[in-house]
Amino acid sequence: MAIIFDNEALNNTISKLSEREKELKCLYKVQGILNDNLPVDKFFMEIVKHIWGGWQYPNITRVKITFEGKVYKESGWEETEWVQSSPIVIDNKVSGKIEVFYTKFIKIISDSQFLPEEQKLLDTIAHKVSSYIFSLRLKKTIEAIDQDRSNTDEIAESVNALLPVNSDVYWIWRDEMACKIAEKLDMGKFGVKAIYLIGSVKNATAGPASDIDLMLHFGGSEQQKAELKCWLEGWSLCLAEMNMARTGYKTEGLLDLHFITDFDIEKQSSYAVMITSVDNRAKLLKKTTKG
Repeated sequence: MAIIFDNEALNNTISKLSEREKELKCLYKVQGILNDNLPVDKFFMEIVKHIWGGWQYPNITRVKITFEGKVYKESGWEETEWVQSSPIVIDNKVSGKIEVFYTKFIKIISDSQFLPEEQKLLDTIAHKVSSYIFSLRLKKTIEAIDQDRSNTDEIAESVNALLPVNSDVYWIWRDEMACKIAEKLDMGKFGVKAIYLIGSVKNATAGPASDIDLMLHFGGSEQQKAELKCWLEGWSLCLAEMNMARTGYKTEGLLDLHFITDFDIEKQSSYAVMITSVDNRAKLLKKTTKG
């Protein structure tokens, strides 16, 4: 009996496995840097210099870290519109971000040059970085308490190492809920091609009364749209009750919906401009695999 090989499928599988191998090597490299217990400035530069190999096009990949007003990047390259980022969160407060750039155009994948797995990789690295900085600052905070210093401002100024006083928990749980909505959304049933997060939650600036702004690339019928709105209204009311219990702020709903069409994307009109925006790019939560 003859065995027929699908060369295209085989090559695709090999390509995907190769990308996963690069991502694992990248994470091993990050873990090695974490284990070196470096000072903060050197730690960030080591991350900048060594994580580029985890991306699909390593030769045109450049990394920039912004942390508490300081910028860590290698010289000799210019920032482009092809960028993805993930926040550095220290004790529920956004203290910076890691950005990965492609310095030139290769090809579009899901409204971006980046693979969906690459955003997950970056999020994982940012989480590890956040945990590392948190542990350093927790240690310094405990040391300050043990020393019974009355003027902790002096310590903070000298070592810039105490934990933040205020938190950004408002955007964090909203972001988690937006991801959960996208996970549960039946794209085909409701005629949705893609769902994005925009606004204050995406920008990590949401307050206790902030909405969760969702942008939906819609291509279905009016009936599907009506059913989608009903489905999301249930989420909106439930989230409003959650927010009321957490903050004491009463709202009629917590979701703010923005619909865009193929025409909007083609003409770059309405909210669709945020899909490719350099300064205020929408965060893709989920996209249909069709078309």
